[in-house]
Amino acid sequence: MPTVLTLRNIRIVIYTNDHPPAHVHALKGNEAGARFKLNCPDGPVELWDHDGFRVAELNEIGAVIAGNLSLACRKWNEIHG
Repeated sequence: MPTVLTLRNIRIVIYTNDHPPAHVHALKGNEAGARFKLNCPDGPVELWDHDGFRVAELNEIGAVIAGNLSLACRKWNEIHG
C-alpha cells in the first residue's frame, strides 16, 4: 500500500487492491483508521467512515488531503487506472 502523504504519525495510503470510488485511507498505527472520498479531480474531499480518530484529527487530515488533492488523485489513477 503506497503512502501518499504523512501527517506526524498518520499515514495517508492507497491500497493497491482497492475499489472505486477514488479514496484514501488514513492510518494511525493499529489505533485509528478513516477513509476519505477524493471526488477527483476537483473534490470536495469527504469523510467516508472512521474509527478511533478525534474530530480535530479528522478535520486536520481532511484539510491536508484537500490541500494535496491533485497528488492524491494522480496517485489513485496511477494505481487503479
